[in-house]
Amino acid sequence: MSQPSSAPIGPGSLTWQHFGDMRELLLFGRVGTLQNMHPAVGRALQDHSNFFNDPSDRLVRSLPPILGVVYDAPGDGTGGEVRDFHRDIKGTHADGARYHALDPEVFWWTHATFIELIIATQGFFGTPLTEDEKDQLVREGVTWWRRYGLSDRPVIDNYSDFSAYWNEMLETVLERNVTTDWAFEVDPRTLPAFPGVPGPLWWIIRRPALRANLWLTNATLPPRARQTLGLEWHRRDELAFRVFARSVRTTWPLLPEIVRIHPRARQGMKRPQQESETARAA
Repeated sequence: MSQPSSAPIGPGSLTWQHFGDMRELLLFGRVGTLQNMHPAVGRALQDHSNFFNDPSDRLVRSLPPILGVVYDAPGDGTGGEVRDFHRDIKGTHADGARYHALDPEVFWWTHATFIELIIATQGFFGTPLTEDEKDQLVREGVTWWRRYGLSDRPVIDNYSDFSAYWNEMLETVLERNVTTDWAFEVDPRTLPAFPGVPGPLWWIIRRPALRANLWLTNATLPPRARQTLGLEWHRRDELAFRVFARSVRTTWPLLPEIVRIHPRARQGMKRPQQESETARAA
């Protein structure tokens, strides 16, 4: 069997260009929901995570090192560190079947949601990728995946097969479960303040902030996932979301880079130039 083809990640790559885009934070409710709909991920959060006490903590802790897998130097071993965070996340489902976060098929699904996040962010709020660009992005995702040091068994290296896999997961694997139900029914009074938000301010904004996050999650979920979760989406919601998305696309280029690009990504993007300057000085 031939090895999956790959494409490099680094300056000039699509992953390098887009994965640090802060607009992706608008879709993190979507990504988290799609991940949590996987039976093994949903169960792992019930058994091993503080998700139900502080759901934002997962985002705050997970995002920088995952960005580091892309933007840190490959020799830094960030991919191995992220992999090893999950080494002890294992257990059994209610029916007795075992799960492990490092099962390549489970880990590939969470990885696939980040590849698709880039496509979805640009589709909703930026410049939609062409079919050739999506194909390249998936091949770059193979290089990204290999930095975790897991089996190539589930790997997909072209967008046509990736899209088929994505739709198959939506149709036959993803489910409504305790984790997803809790996320859409949580009482905002029980949520701790988002990191960096002062307590008094959080007390004022927690209800509208939660409503906005759930609305954006619903807006951006694939229709099949929305159906599985029993969520409603009306024409007035769709019209409002189109206005919102258009406003983001229009205003985003006017913002400074420090707002548009995640700090971990900005740091990584500077590294090749710094290394070049160091080499010339030597």
